[in-house]
Amino acid sequence: MKAFLLLLSTSALCACSVMLPEAKQDIRTPWPDFDSARSSYDQISPYVSDMAAVRKLGFDPYKTPNMQVLNQAQVVSAVLPSPLQGEASIPRGIADCMRAQQACVGYLMEPSKIEQKRVGNFFLDFLNFKRHTVTTGWKFSALIVVIDERVVYKQWTGQPHIESTDQRTNPLGPLQSMGETMKVLP
Repeated sequence: MKAFLLLLSTSALCACSVMLPEAKQDIRTPWPDFDSARSSYDQISPYVSDMAAVRKLGFDPYKTPNMQVLNQAQVVSAVLPSPLQGEASIPRGIADCMRAQQACVGYLMEPSKIEQKRVGNFFLDFLNFKRHTVTTGWKFSALIVVIDERVVYKQWTGQPHIESTDQRTNPLGPLQSMGETMKVLP
């Protein structure tokens, strides 16, 4: 009877994926999802929008967490390819930024929500035989270039839907990493 209970509890423990670790990366942002961030960004118009309007949309470097302030040189290097292909290839806002020197400032914001969840068999995961991780979420990145409180350039990039899996198999389980850490003596 004891052997049966031990077998039953072991099999229950093996299938218990609730005990597997999870990780979440949530960079504080005023937007709950990618579409909301993109919608706010789309309301900004170069040579029309001023910083007061940009701040109301959530792009406020002094109130919105994790927003980076870039100087003129950082803005230019972030936007322009190296080497330059001639003046015609330089966007108007960046050319104006180059002329404005210290009056040009860039604001870079990269809000995201990423979740990593391990799934599968707890026992195989715990003993490092087989680990299966599912990553989901979104990332958005916006660069807003400003001269004297007026937006002159903007660009964005991002991943609206992140979904990836990582599956690792170690036939030797917990012994697999021992070979990597053992040092051979002469």
